[in-house]
Amino acid sequence: MAVGLGDSHDLKQARHAADTLGLSCTYVTITPGEITAALPVVIGAIPLKDPVNTSIALTQYFIARFAGEQGYQRIITGQGADELFGGYSRYLQTPTLAEDLERDFIGLELQADRDQAIAALHGTYLSMPYLDVRVVRAARAIPAAEKVQGGRRKIPLRQVAERHIPQEFAWYEKKAMQYGSGVWKELQKLARKNGYKASLQDYIDHISRLEHGH
Repeated sequence: MAVGLGDSHDLKQARHAADTLGLSCTYVTITPGEITAALPVVIGAIPLKDPVNTSIALTQYFIARFAGEQGYQRIITGQGADELFGGYSRYLQTPTLAEDLERDFIGLELQADRDQAIAALHGTYLSMPYLDVRVVRAARAIPAAEKVQGGRRKIPLRQVAERHIPQEFAWYEKKAMQYGSGVWKELQKLARKNGYKASLQDYIDHISRLEHGH
């Protein structure tokens, strides 16, 4: 499935990929009103209430909601691929790639806490195949320099992918879900509309205080 606002990058790209590969895909279109309604619930559920975690959790919320409504309990997700195989764009510039990968891998536990808290709101839970101990062991045995080089990221994973799907998709640079879905932009609009033009964090803190009755 793919989730996003009506004109979002992720819905367009998912349609293109599904049509090209001859696959079926469910497209879940979310509205600004639904984001407004979900925001207090999401902020109340997640451990780290900052703009990045809030926008990711908001996107996850609509994935989990749809799955729960359709009677599914388990959602298979791609968490861990970027940290294990070197997917983030900042890895292209860092002089300490191996250390950055290690630090980000350790940070996956907090991400999992966030995502499972959101999934639980809808009676679902996330399965994360990239964090299977066998995948983790294999990924961590690959030298960092082989994962990111020549302006390319996540190289080992893409090399495996291109054996099974067209190169166009195997080497496509994805957008982070909060950007690709359009949720980040909508969250910024909401903050501005409510008088928090300068700081998204201040807007999130405001909602958090309202939720706790302060």
